[in-house]
Amino acid sequence: MNAGYLIYQAERTPSAAEQREIDRSNAQLVAAVARLWRTLAAPARWRRSRRSGLARLAEGGASPAAGRVAALPGPERCGTCA
Repeated sequence: MNAGYLIYQAERTPSAAEQREIDRSNAQLVAAVARLWRTLAAPARWRRSRRSGLARLAEGGASPAAGRVAALPGPERCGTCA
């Protein structure tokens, strides 16, 4: 391995095309890691949502979707509807 060339590559400023390629490959790497993380975290996320929803219902609270549905504008409140 030529240590002098490696130092030259490290100190050299990449051209615009080279920088775009570096950015593109970094974005692909990050997307792959994010997909893997979502795949690995999905079971835990599902269990956590089920547990918190069941606990809320056991305490007599509203379901998690109740707040979201009530926040949607109905036709009587919407200014653009007839």
